[in-house]
This record gives sequence, C-alpha cells and structure tokens, in this order.
Amino acid sequence: MKITIIHGSPRKGNTYAATKIFKEEMSKHGDIEFVDYFMPQDLPEFCKGCMTCYIYGEDKCPHASYVLPILEDMVSSDGLIMTTPVFVMRETASIKNFLDHLGYIFIIHRARPEMFSKKAMVISSTIGAGTKDAIKAVKISLKYWGVNRIDSFAFKTFGDDWDAMKADKKSKIIAQLKKKGRKFYREIASGKRHSPSLFLRFNYRLFRFIIKKHYEEDSLDAQYWKKMGWYTGEKNPFKN
Repeated sequence: MKITIIHGSPRKGNTYAATKIFKEEMSKHGDIEFVDYFMPQDLPEFCKGCMTCYIYGEDKCPHASYVLPILEDMVSSDGLIMTTPVFVMRETASIKNFLDHLGYIFIIHRARPEMFSKKAMVISSTIGAGTKDAIKAVKISLKYWGVNRIDSFAFKTFGDDWDAMKADKKSKIIAQLKKKGRKFYREIASGKRHSPSLFLRFNYRLFRFIIKKHYEEDSLDAQYWKKMGWYTGEKNPFKN
C-alpha cells in the first residue's frame, strides 16, 4: 500500500504529531510506503495564475519540476493524506498554493482517472477555532479531482505545544486518531469503489455539456476528454 501525504506546514507541531500517530496506527495493520511532501519546501513557488497549465499543458507550468513529481506520487498511491493546521481561521497559504497548482486536474479540465478510485483523509488542528473552514477548503479540491471517498479529522488543542497538552485531552485525541487510522486502512485495503456522489455525477454531466458546447475542439481539455472517451460518452470515468 502506498500513501502520499501533503503536509500543509513546515512546522512540525500539533498537526504533524497527530499525523505521525495516524501513520503509526495504519502501519500496524499492513506494509505501507509513506511518501511525505512538506509545503512550502517541496513547492517553494507561488502559483502565478498564468493559466499555462490549462492552455498549454501542465508540463509547461513554470513550476512543473516541483508539481509533476508530487502529482505522479499522488496518482500512483492508494490513498492520500492532506494536512493543514489552522492559520488565521483557514487553511495554510502553503496548502492553498499547492491546491492552486493542481486546478487543471479538476473534472472540468483534465481529471486523472486514478483519482476516481482514490481515498483521502484530511487532518487539521487548531488552538481554538477554524478547522471546519480549513478542511472544507481542502475537500473542495479533492471533490473536484474526483476522489472516491473523503474523510477528515479535526481537533482543538487550546495550546501550541503537543507535549504540554493535558493528559486526558491528549489521550482522547490519540484514541480518536487511532480509530480513524484503522478505519482508513481498512477502507483502502478493501479496494471498494463507492458509487460517485450526486455532486460529482451532476458536475460530470454539466462539464461534459460545457466542454462540447463552449470549448474549442482543439483545446487541451476537449482533446483530453476525447482521448479518455468521455466527450462522446463512450466511456464513463466512474467505471473501471
């Protein structure tokens, strides 16, 4: 089993400590290769909004040397873990920047078919508040990538030091993390591909109409949809 982890902060604090426990629990149940990427070290450039990835191809992105190896590991993984501590009531700028670089794999553009069977976990921590919005922001991209099943875990620490946390509170968080870790492992190991959500099925049909009606036939997106067999409906992205 291969799991790619995108850490939304270089600071190895509460969220990192929780992710480490989550990984350890998963490893108790089988052999797992974890591939870790830390933002912003592994993607030090901010998205320029140049649209190059959409119009000319992801390999032409000025930051392709950083982005494409990460995407390759994600696509070849059995599961994804995305983490973000809360910065000013939202996800970190680093994780937002990472997601910005992958807008072109939204289903309306050039979704990777491997994502439609992928399982993902989002982990977020906060001293006081904000995990709901931080996780929601990450989930939006995961949904538009077509990820098959998304789970999340959020927790409050009321302090910035994992080791200084009250013992009873820490024990409760650890127990919850272990339970989530076991569940996530079983979900991936089962190989079950859940029926796509109504949200995804509706958007697939809507985007197919938009691409056929409004996109130039020689555009990268239209050509990609034709190549995948989605343009004509010959193939369905939700079926193996």
